[in-house]
Amino acid sequence: MDEITQILNSGLPIDDVISVLKEKSVCVPSWIKLIKAYEPTLHEIVTDTITRKDKIKSDGTKEEASRIYVGLEKLLTKRMTEFMFAIPVKRVYHNIEENETRQQIAKAIESIYKYARIDTENIKRSTSFFASCEIFTIWYVVDKPNTLYGFNSKYKLKCKTYSPMDGVSLYPLFDELGDMVAMSFEYKKKIKDEEITFFETYTADRHYKWKQDGQGWTAVITGEPIQLKKIPGVYAFRQVPIYHGLTRLRKELEYTLSRNSDVIAYNASPVLKVSGKMLGEEDKGESRRLFRVEQGGDVSYVSWSQAIEAVKYHIDTLLKLYWMQSQMPDISFDNMTKLGNIGFDARQTLLTDAHLKVGDESGVWIETLDREASVVKEFLKMMNTSWAKEIDEVEVENIITPFIQLDEDSAINRAIKSNGGKPVASHLESIQMAGISNDPITTLEQIRKEEAEEAKVRMESVFNESAM
Repeated sequence: MDEITQILNSGLPIDDVISVLKEKSVCVPSWIKLIKAYEPTLHEIVTDTITRKDKIKSDGTKEEASRIYVGLEKLLTKRMTEFMFAIPVKRVYHNIEENETRQQIAKAIESIYKYARIDTENIKRSTSFFASCEIFTIWYVVDKPNTLYGFNSKYKLKCKTYSPMDGVSLYPLFDELGDMVAMSFEYKKKIKDEEITFFETYTADRHYKWKQDGQGWTAVITGEPIQLKKIPGVYAFRQVPIYHGLTRLRKELEYTLSRNSDVIAYNASPVLKVSGKMLGEEDKGESRRLFRVEQGGDVSYVSWSQAIEAVKYHIDTLLKLYWMQSQMPDISFDNMTKLGNIGFDARQTLLTDAHLKVGDESGVWIETLDREASVVKEFLKMMNTSWAKEIDEVEVENIITPFIQLDEDSAINRAIKSNGGKPVASHLESIQMAGISNDPITTLEQIRKEEAEEAKVRMESVFNESAM
């Protein structure tokens, strides 16, 4: 008897069973702590009243200290997600050549991913993964007859991702070999203006669900069979967030900016210096102020001289260290405009560090996507039983392509060169790629008609010249 079966069949009270299932078998940081670095409005500088004291003026009004927060952790998470999945994951299918059924299976799998909006889901769950360190994507079917997948199906396959960012607590259970034997998660749901806590557990063959009320936990679903014979989802985790070790640099940047902001505000008002004795009172006119001073006296404004270069150097150094240690380029608009019109190869070189970072991070994603493809294939076996014997023969390879700004001219020229100087697209395909015509076939026919007329005119001119 495996560990999860022993837990669920132990005869213990439900509260004790859930307490055991909540004993996490992986080390993941708490989102309650991580959100304080991820969310800019929760940064320490916002609530710091020790080093950032507000000033109370003589008239009783309060002059608040400057508190400038910078969301670098959130931006880094977004950049990492964009470099990973801005170019959608490509799936290559193997072992389908010269087999029509397997080719249909490959098309069906692609349709499942398409209508499950997998590209959008990848961006969403990647953000959660890099920020909160863990995600669980569950796949399920809904009763909806359709022909989306190339055959008549009674069901539509969909997916949903849970993460601590959404207020869901995840509790995976692994055996001694590292295989996940159960997946549990706790969440809250509002029903009729009442917020109820639910706890669900999935094993390879059973689904359990409990809800919490004033009397404790009560069963909602007890051992519902899972025909898939595997947990219908994928779990991924990391031990530290993508911004691990960089919070101190961001904090120093915020305090530097805030302190300098206070200095600028304090010295913003001009200071009037009067040398010598004033004669009479100040004469305030509509357009000017008039001061009279004794001979040799002077009236002038004192200009404040700030060592702005030192502050700018400090801030620029902090930002440089932040992005350098994160292995992400600072691709802000200001930096991109300084590059000018550089070529495709130069852009690839500039993004080398980011591409290496994607390579480092893609390992866990490839494993997750491969497991997910296995889950999708199991569902497909049940949705079209006539393909059951062939589905396992179809191999799905997931390829993550790091983001790079595309250069169509370079790509086409490279393809033509590798093709021996011959075209790599037909006339019709080039019209379709241009995207100008609403009916590429009609446009091609019109072009051919015009070319035929031009050829006819040229031939007639040649005959006329020869006749002369």
